[in-house]
Amino acid sequence: MYQRLNDEHYYRKFYFQDSFYAQCMDVDPLTMEQFDRSVAGVKAIIDQPIFKTAKHVIGTGCGDSNIAAFAIKEAFAYYLPDVEYEGVEAIELGRHYPYEADMPDSLALFISVSGRIYRTIEALLQCKRHGITTVAVTDSPQSETARNADILYYENSPKGDNNAGLRTYYVNVITTIILAAAMAEVRTGKSYLAELREEVRKYHEVFFAEISNIDKICFETAIHWIDKKYLGITADGPLFWTTKFIQAKIVELSGDACAVIDSENFMHVNILMGPGEEYGEIVLINSNDANVSRIADTVNNMVRRGHREVLVFADKKPEELGITETVRYCYVPMPRKEFTFLEQIYAYLPGAIFAGFRHTTIGEPMFRGGMDPTIFVPTYFSPIDVVDLDKKVEADD
Repeated sequence: MYQRLNDEHYYRKFYFQDSFYAQCMDVDPLTMEQFDRSVAGVKAIIDQPIFKTAKHVIGTGCGDSNIAAFAIKEAFAYYLPDVEYEGVEAIELGRHYPYEADMPDSLALFISVSGRIYRTIEALLQCKRHGITTVAVTDSPQSETARNADILYYENSPKGDNNAGLRTYYVNVITTIILAAAMAEVRTGKSYLAELREEVRKYHEVFFAEISNIDKICFETAIHWIDKKYLGITADGPLFWTTKFIQAKIVELSGDACAVIDSENFMHVNILMGPGEEYGEIVLINSNDANVSRIADTVNNMVRRGHREVLVFADKKPEELGITETVRYCYVPMPRKEFTFLEQIYAYLPGAIFAGFRHTTIGEPMFRGGMDPTIFVPTYFSPIDVVDLDKKVEADD
């Protein structure tokens, strides 16, 4: 770990931006291009009868893809209220799921960008044995997942840096949300995809209008927390799955011990973890959720009883949410209430940006240095290098 400098103003953000940071920012130009590519992919398959008749949909995958399978539940609830949707871990689906002998009305989505994950393939083959129609949601049409599935839903992502799965997570989430809307179209005869595209476009505009400020606050927090030994993330409802993704990025990038929990269980369990001064806690809040008062009370207790420093990502100021203790605050736009499920396409980005700065500011190489250096080339300098560079510039002047 780097030694803290006496003045946080010595740190220059530019020197702590690496390929992962670039990947976070690349979601901006990726958004609408991927939307249109995924629409083209869904239109190629949506005439298959199962999309009109399925009464039960299972989403599964491994790692980030599995998180996406859980994150999209609210989109299916919005577009297909009469269809049972459930996210299931691939290991559960392959080894422990309570199958019926024959399940012809069920549809299973196997989310895997590479299509090469063995546990996902195992679950796919198990589903086929029970008469479930299988759909490979993948960017690899020649992969084993694609070859074994009944239907290939090709994501067709544009080329780009996919280290740590940041871009691919957006691809998986938006692609499966689009499938839910397309299934609603063939079932009702109504148009949903055009409206969805417009909502995504508008949310894209308001979200990325704030990205510079989000970027600034995440960097400042990473610097201020450079000596923290532990990290935690708390959220309720659908945002809980966002925290699982952020946790994965923190572990992959900086290797920090990082707990993820909902507000109720924080008060029962994690409030007892200490010493609190060694924790940095991230909290995600959407003001449209029904549990805001409870999570606000939890934040107050994090600070007052737990002595933790807290960074709140929310669409309203802390005092408007009922947070009375002093916290760090980062404004994060949310979609309008009717389309709250769209929070899943961006809500993970601020936490991911923080994770990127966390690993560069403490000098921990991505994936514990296990990346091929020809693929991942560090582009950041140590804080001491930054100070030396600043002195050199002053001398040159």
